[in-house]
Amino acid sequence: MADTSVARGLGALRMAVGVTMLAAPRLVGRNDDPSFQLLLRTIGVRDLVLGAGTVLAPDADLTRWATTALASDLTDVVVGAASIRTVGRQGGLVAALAPVPFVAAGLVGIRRARDRHAARGQ
Repeated sequence: MADTSVARGLGALRMAVGVTMLAAPRLVGRNDDPSFQLLLRTIGVRDLVLGAGTVLAPDADLTRWATTALASDLTDVVVGAASIRTVGRQGGLVAALAPVPFVAAGLVGIRRARDRHAARGQ
């Protein structure tokens, strides 16, 4: 099971990011292009749903939600890095590095849960 405090904290932060991207995409992206704002809003929907699922999940389902969110963030890193050729170095690096704190925190939560589980088994 995922470390509940880390997983739920990340879920709450993800919800806040999602709501912000939905409500104020122009401020988040600093871009007036309506297509770009739509993209940010769709990312916001994803983050809001993953965050809410993680925060509201019963403990038995928390690991599934936390792992799904981690997979989403890892995919964002890979896709961002792969996009460097098409969007340029700066844009690709921003896209690849923005989710890294979420990935790191997710991995910490999983490791803590694993260590806690192993300690109980001894």
